[in-house]
Amino acid sequence: MLFVVASCGSSPSDVVAIEIDNSISVETTADSSTTMPVDSTIAITTTQVVVTSIPSTPAPVTSAPVSPTAPPTTPAPTTPAPITQPPTTQPQATQPPAPSDPVGLRIEPEFVGGYDRDLFADWYDADRNGCNTRKEVLIAESLDPVQIGARCAITGGRWFSIYDNVETIDSSKFDIDHMVPLSEAWDSGAWNWNADQRKHFANDLDQPFFLIAVTASSNRSKSDRDPAEWMPPNASYHCTYVRVWIEIKRAWDLSVDQAEHDYLARKLASC
Repeated sequence: MLFVVASCGSSPSDVVAIEIDNSISVETTADSSTTMPVDSTIAITTTQVVVTSIPSTPAPVTSAPVSPTAPPTTPAPTTPAPITQPPTTQPQATQPPAPSDPVGLRIEPEFVGGYDRDLFADWYDADRNGCNTRKEVLIAESLDPVQIGARCAITGGRWFSIYDNVETIDSSKFDIDHMVPLSEAWDSGAWNWNADQRKHFANDLDQPFFLIAVTASSNRSKSDRDPAEWMPPNASYHCTYVRVWIEIKRAWDLSVDQAEHDYLARKLASC
C-alpha cells in the first residue's frame, strides 16, 4: 500500500511517499517528530517540487537563433575542379607515318569501249568575255603580254612548250593539251559522268596546267597515252608531269590501272 503526504505553503512543497507492506500496520503521530519503529521495511522517498506561477500575459515569442552550423539559405557557389597543369617537359611530337601508297588513287581496270570525242564539249566561253578556253590558256601562258582585239584575236605573245623545250611567237603552232587526255579520263571513270561534268573537264581552268600550251607535234606524240606509256621528251619535267597527272585524277576522282599506278609510284620515289 502507498500513502502520499503533501504539505502546502509559501515554501516549496514536500511530498512524502511511504510504501508499506500490506501485512504491517503503521501508526503515525502528527504532533510527534518521531515515529515508532516497525518491523517491516519502509521505503520513504522525498521529492521537492518547485511550482512557479504562470504569468497572466503570454511571453512574446521570439524566433530561435540560427545555429552557426545551420546551412545557408542560398546554395554555396560551385567550386571548379582544380585544373591539372601539363608537365613542364612535353613529349617530343612524332610525325604521322607516311602513307603506304604515294599515289593514293583507286586501282581499277580501264573501262573498255564507248568513247567518243563528241561526248566532251569543245572549247567554249565559260565566263562570256569573248574568249574561249583555248584563247584563255594562250593569254595566261604567254611569256610576253598579248594584245587582245575583236572577237579575242590575239597578237604579240611568246609561248614555251615545256614538253620538248620549244619556243614560238606563233600561237597557231601550239596545241592546248589536256594533261589527262579525254579518252584516258573516259576509261578512268568519265564514262559514268553526265554531259555537264564532261564539258567542265574538257574546259577545266580551275587549276594551272590542267590545260597546257605545247607544240602540236608533242601533243600528237602523246595522243591518249598515260605516263606508263608516254612521258615528255624533256626529262626535267617528268616529276612535275606525274604530280600534275595525279592531282588531276584526284580532283576528278578518276582511277588508275595497275601498270599506270606502279609507274607513278616508281617515278615519285625517284623525284
